[in-house]
Formats: sequence, C-alpha cells, structure tokens
Amino acid sequence: MKRAIAALGTSKNVLISSKHTTTGRYYAVETGRSNAIGSRPGNRTPEGKDMDGEFWTNEEKRKLKAMTISPFKSSPERLKALIEYFRTPGVSLWDVTEGRGPIHVSKSLGTKIRDYVEVGGLNWVMGETPVRPVENFDEEWRRWLLSHAAEFSEAGSAYQGELKNQIQSSEIHRGLRATFMPPRVAYGPKHRPFIESIFRRDSELVETRREFESALKKGEITEARELSEKIGQQLSSRIAI
Repeated sequence: MKRAIAALGTSKNVLISSKHTTTGRYYAVETGRSNAIGSRPGNRTPEGKDMDGEFWTNEEKRKLKAMTISPFKSSPERLKALIEYFRTPGVSLWDVTEGRGPIHVSKSLGTKIRDYVEVGGLNWVMGETPVRPVENFDEEWRRWLLSHAAEFSEAGSAYQGELKNQIQSSEIHRGLRATFMPPRVAYGPKHRPFIESIFRRDSELVETRREFESALKKGEITEARELSEKIGQQLSSRIAI
C-alpha cells in the first residue's frame, strides 16, 4: 500500500483508502497524512490525540465500549459538545440527526447520548464528581404543571401520536403497512420542553423509551406497540392533576 502511495506521489486529485491494511489505518494521498479509521480527517493526529490535546485513556475507552459508544468515532471534544447540547432545555434530537443543529450525528448515537445524559450516565466525561443531582418532581415543577395544564395535556397526546408515527413508519418500511395515518396533532418543538422535563425526572420512563426504540430497530412491532402504550400510561400518570 505504501509503495502504491509513493508511486502516485502527492497528487491532490487522488484519494486512496484501505479498510483492511495490516496496520488498520487508511491513507489519504490528498492530504499526505494518515488518519485512524473512524475519525474525521484533520480532527486527529496519527497518534489518536485530538487537536486540543485531549484523548481517551484505556479505562475511558473501556467505559465507552461498555456503553456501546465508539471511542474512535467520538472524540472527547465531540462527545462533550453532544453532552452539553442535550443538557440544554428544549433541544431536539431531530435537529442533530437531520443536520440542523450545531453538530450532526446518526440517530442511533444521538438517541444513545440523549438517554445517557438524561440519567447522568456520561457525567464522568465532563469530569463531574460526584454525579449531578437528579431532577425531581418537586413543588416548583408541580406549580409549572398546574400553570400549564393544557400545554402538558396537548404535549402528552402529541408525543403518543409521535410514537404511533414511528411504529407506522417501521411497518411501512417492512412492507407490513401500505398507508400512513398522520396524528391529529403533530409533535413539535413547542411540545418537547414539557415532555423532556418529565423524562429528565423519571429514569423508568427513560428505560421504557430505550426499550421501545430497541424494539423498533429490531422490527418487533408488537412489542414496540405495547411499550408505546406503557409510555403513554406513564406520561399520563405524571401529567394527571
């Protein structure tokens, strides 16, 4: 591979890549430098260190792998930016998966980071010890609920409609359904602050949502439908006045 690169010289019009070299690296003739597979060109040095000097330790790599987060695809700088993003009230997963947010990631990674952030699972990445206090359904939140009862009720209905949308989309994708029935109220940005305020305070609800998304990904429609109903019941119990 190296001989082939040397023979081609430093032409800027040539890009050679190899995913199966003995060193496990690919070579970009266009830039004249090599990058670890999975990292963004120019974002890492050949030693695997970020340009800002941060890098994952072996222990941190083990933690990330246990959480099924690739330490090669997610540098410390990038993961911290995602964590800060999902800590911001009212932000949307859709914005970062569809390219409208400050950073773009896959839906799978975005969902995973969002869920871990909600339960404090990635606080160690930010160097936070002890773990941040979990938000509770305290009197302040209860007053907010009472003063926005109609908004919470609409948000709850819209979110349940969104779950049904996702199930229908999965059915259509797998050829189990031919038509799509839109919800009465589309789930959108005005609903998210109310719904996410509940998820941030209810780890059981977060886990149910993770199970729902996992069932959809596996094509287990019946299980996904049962889990969506469970989510609806859990939300309704929290919103009930």
